[in-house]
Amino acid sequence: MKSPLFDAHDHLQDYPSKAESAEALRLAAEAGVELMLCNGTSPGDWEQVLDLAAEHKGVVPCFGLHPWFLRESPPGWLEGLESFLVRVPSCVGEIGLDGGKNATGLARQEGVFAVQLRLAKRLGRPACLHCVKAWGRMLEIIKEEKPGPFMLHSYGGPAEMVAEFASLGAYFSFSGAILDAKREKLRRSLSAVPAERLLFETEAPDADAPGWRAGPAGIVEVVSAAAVILGRPAEEIAALSWANGNKFVGDIRTLKNGNP
Repeated sequence: MKSPLFDAHDHLQDYPSKAESAEALRLAAEAGVELMLCNGTSPGDWEQVLDLAAEHKGVVPCFGLHPWFLRESPPGWLEGLESFLVRVPSCVGEIGLDGGKNATGLARQEGVFAVQLRLAKRLGRPACLHCVKAWGRMLEIIKEEKPGPFMLHSYGGPAEMVAEFASLGAYFSFSGAILDAKREKLRRSLSAVPAERLLFETEAPDADAPGWRAGPAGIVEVVSAAAVILGRPAEEIAALSWANGNKFVGDIRTLKNGNP
């Protein structure tokens, strides 16, 4: 692919060692990946995300408290989050709602999610959102909070909700799960997304589909699969997602010392 590539969501800090994350980034560069969003999930990994972004030009850091880690959050975590966000150009994420078995009750999640959306809005930062089995409630909260640009990472909601989310400013990112031909509902959702809101991701270091390279370099396979599903050239989809990714990140990379 001639177009540079954008990986909308990964967790480089989750590689077992710095050597392994460095190798993954080397392979990504060889594959043409020039920009990626590295998502923190709790105060315990924000410093690692900060360091990775400082060491690698194409890594945009994201700091947030994920719903899986609410029990581990220390007092003052919200103030700590803001301090990271104002130190460097960055997004808020990964934050959101999770109705699965690994998370706390939704009532507490909703409060934590809402305050982080408010912080993103106040600082003028895009937000990277996680949602599992809570799409209706997420839609309600976004309508209430009216944040700036936000991305629904690894979108798994119904195709019927795409238009309403898009009207509220949503971007939609799809992972290697689209390589699975059995995921018909997911592929319908992909086809329903407006072209100007379409993104792709790897969730590196994980790989969630057969035949897909783990790591940010795997975005090549994700984009290629999307191109087949959408009936468009892979180069066109790559260029589209690159343009959309840069639009989503917007002006945060030009912020002086991260301050809005």
